[in-house]
Amino acid sequence: MRKIILSMMVTADGFFEGLEQDINWHIWDDEMSAYMMDFFDTVDTFIYGRKSYELMLQYWPEQNGPFAEIMNKTPKLVYSRKLQKATWNAEIVKEIDPDAIGRTKRQEGKDLALFAGADLASGFIKHGLIDEYRMIVNPVVLGEGVPLFKDVESMQLKLVHSQAFNCGNVLLCYQPAAT
Repeated sequence: MRKIILSMMVTADGFFEGLEQDINWHIWDDEMSAYMMDFFDTVDTFIYGRKSYELMLQYWPEQNGPFAEIMNKTPKLVYSRKLQKATWNAEIVKEIDPDAIGRTKRQEGKDLALFAGADLASGFIKHGLIDEYRMIVNPVVLGEGVPLFKDVESMQLKLVHSQAFNCGNVLLCYQPAAT
């Protein structure tokens, strides 16, 4: 069965974005690009919330190279009640429907990567839809911003993989712990 993998860059103090949607603190290098290219080989669908989708849409369609090619050609599901039209190989989904998501996970294909803001991530978490959490912790402390885990109940996770990068980032891969 396909998995939904929440993949996010976060700060050491747990924020996925700073004030006013600031993500200039992301630390990126060739090793991070290589990791993401390997990750992209395992997924065939990207899931976004409206804000993340709109930010990506402003940037990626004009870019070139192997990374941009993957970003542009990969099918996308965009969760939004406001969007009326989607481009960039995207389909709009109005709400989180656990049954529909379950059917999608049972279809043939690779895993699905959830690149979402806190609200959409929280919705997927509340419905128990995330199979794996891949958090890339950047060696940055913001002190304030938007926390990745917002409005969610306490949960136990099991570490299944970790990887340190030369740039100082650390990948932490977790699965929900059996209850």
